[in-house]
Amino acid sequence: PFSGNLRDPRWAPENGMMIVKVYIPSTDDIWAAYFPTNITLPMFTSRWLSKLSLHLQFSGSAMDTPEYYFDDDDFQCWLKHRVRHGRNLPIVGH
Repeated sequence: PFSGNLRDPRWAPENGMMIVKVYIPSTDDIWAAYFPTNITLPMFTSRWLSKLSLHLQFSGSAMDTPEYYFDDDDFQCWLKHRVRHGRNLPIVGH
């Protein structure tokens, strides 16, 4: 579940759903979609495969360093802290 510190209420979950952005460097695109606040990494990966027909692995946002690929625990932590300084940062899909 979401527990991030939101300065901008538009990024707060509503009715159990939240907006998650994905940046795909290979296509230089940013996509956004609604997901349940309790989504797991396998479910998230499967939804993007269905939406984009791309097999993606996910790492921290472009502002995170060093780059690392997520396991489900890392993903859950990232979701909780995806909003920083009032911005909903995209996760990176490779």
